[in-house]
Amino acid sequence: MIFIAATLSVAAVSTVAFQPRPPPCSYQSLPGNVSRRRSLSSSLIGHNAPCSFDWSLPYASKSNSDVVGTTAKVPTLSIHSLLEAGRIDDAVADLRKSGDEVPASTYHAVMEACCAGGFEPKRKKKTRNDDRIEIAAELLQSMEDVTAHAHEIIISGYARRGRWRDAHHTLSEMEKAFGSSEDGAQNKKSSVALNVYQAVLAAFARAHQFDRMNSLLTRMRRQGVRPNVYTYNSLLKICASDKVPRWKEALSLLSQCQREPGVNPDLITYTTAMKACARGRQTGKALELFRAARDMGMKLDVYFYTTAMDACAKGKRRDSWKRALSLLDEMKEKGIAPNEVTYGVAVAACGNGGRWRKALELLDTMREARLEINTITYNSAIAALSKAARSESRHHGGGGIDSEADLLWEKALELVRCMEGEGVRRDSFTFSSAISACGAAGRWQEAVNLIEAMKGDGIKPNKVAYTAAITACANSRRWEPAFELFRDVKEDGIQPDIVAYNALIGAGMTAEKPAEVFDIWQEMCQSSNAKVSPDIVTLTEVVATLDSAPGKASRERVDRVFAEAVARGLILRKDSLDTSWEVDLSHMSFPVARAACRFIFRQIVESEDEAVKDLSLITGASRMREYVREVLRDELRPAVYCIVPELEQGTLQVKEKMMRNYIEGQRQQ
Repeated sequence: MIFIAATLSVAAVSTVAFQPRPPPCSYQSLPGNVSRRRSLSSSLIGHNAPCSFDWSLPYASKSNSDVVGTTAKVPTLSIHSLLEAGRIDDAVADLRKSGDEVPASTYHAVMEACCAGGFEPKRKKKTRNDDRIEIAAELLQSMEDVTAHAHEIIISGYARRGRWRDAHHTLSEMEKAFGSSEDGAQNKKSSVALNVYQAVLAAFARAHQFDRMNSLLTRMRRQGVRPNVYTYNSLLKICASDKVPRWKEALSLLSQCQREPGVNPDLITYTTAMKACARGRQTGKALELFRAARDMGMKLDVYFYTTAMDACAKGKRRDSWKRALSLLDEMKEKGIAPNEVTYGVAVAACGNGGRWRKALELLDTMREARLEINTITYNSAIAALSKAARSESRHHGGGGIDSEADLLWEKALELVRCMEGEGVRRDSFTFSSAISACGAAGRWQEAVNLIEAMKGDGIKPNKVAYTAAITACANSRRWEPAFELFRDVKEDGIQPDIVAYNALIGAGMTAEKPAEVFDIWQEMCQSSNAKVSPDIVTLTEVVATLDSAPGKASRERVDRVFAEAVARGLILRKDSLDTSWEVDLSHMSFPVARAACRFIFRQIVESEDEAVKDLSLITGASRMREYVREVLRDELRPAVYCIVPELEQGTLQVKEKMMRNYIEGQRQQ
């Protein structure tokens, strides 16, 4: 059957040539200067034949009148002139007035204009064209002789906007009108093209509707439309690019591709599937795909090796960096030159594996090879130094006391300066990692200087950077700069989270600022923001700070803080043990256990419960047991004495008689 298959530009209307079932053309653009003569090629997947038009022929040509008739010349010219001027709404209005006098090609042009654009992932606001797609759908229903290409335009528009339900519904309507039915009926006009199915499949994949995607793959096969390797590669790319790891879906698609008759997975297929596994930290599965492609004799390239190395860099095993470097050596032996991304991944792998010296060696190798070192690669190296510095700090119980730690923060600052000298963009991650390295070594002044350098680069410090700088001040027992930084956080409009609050409390603890720490605790408790609600770390540091301060007032504050923590369910949860007469103190710090003892005995006295029993305090067979024994004996009045059961060496037991004596003594005071 011969039908009109032309998608006209907004610039002008051409003489439409008759062709036997040519592929649909893509609508290029709307307003703007458009050449009077152009050749359009089908941009839809699966079509290769060009679709060209002569834009220089007049509307009154004989061939044009043969197609649309003399009465259509004026409305058609008017509509396309409006489209060229960007007056889409006026073009729609004229089209509706013209009715049956307008050819299908003009309908296509208007519908393309209404469907142009689509949702970008980061753009939440709708544009005017997002509303006009509904107008395009209405025009589709109003066409006297509905075309397959009109359906394609609507489906593509819905798919670009993520409206998979509408795209799928329109596809179903198109199948009824043009596709072969599942009962084997013959085509009415033309078959549904592969690219149309691919648009809906992609919409399903982006919306994580993988069951529907697989169902549509099955349905299109029954319709006689077979997916090709490009189909699978496009869907795999969506899985590999998703924020949520979609490695299981990617492996399922790869399996289908391998079983699809007449379809052979190519290197892109395996590379993309590996990328999805890498994002899901499935290093083992990614390397299985690597070996499978290599064993099949595929010609491997730098992207394939780099993806495999990236899977190693994201691996959970500490020795994954060795495998990454092994792949780097292998590709060099095969004559495949590593690029900047390859080395960047290798640096990240070494950093994650704690091999900061090797990471720096790779940077030197890149310089020798005159390869550009970008922000991501520099950041990976600085992060490696930061991670090593924090490890050193934990090992030595603080920063600034070890030559290795000094070397690490100095190297981090050196890389930051290199970036500035080489004109490499420094971002918030750059500074946050360097600040963290300085903080681990107790270099608070350098950390504060880096905050100022961020502002000098036009980068607004984030919570991570501020928190790292506050931690640096805490490690150096510098309360004033820590408090100033915390105040800057609020002045910059950033809501401090629990990590920032805990960092400030840590600074107050090391600087011995009990009053200030108590005020911060109260601020956190009074906040309506759940993200700053105190946690066990907060409680431990606040109690430690107050407990070390002399005087009755400090002890009373400790008791108030501990009671609040119990009320919030941070500690001594009622559901933690089988009975209220058994309390586990073994995982508490000494100051918290001390406060817990006072709280427990105070609660027993205030409860007025006549059913007094033996009290068991679980401490573990450690220093905690003797510490608690001393607290009960020396701080409670009257003194409480306890025993260690022969078969429970990690428990202190206060006998019922001793408990009654304590209760009676308290009530007599």
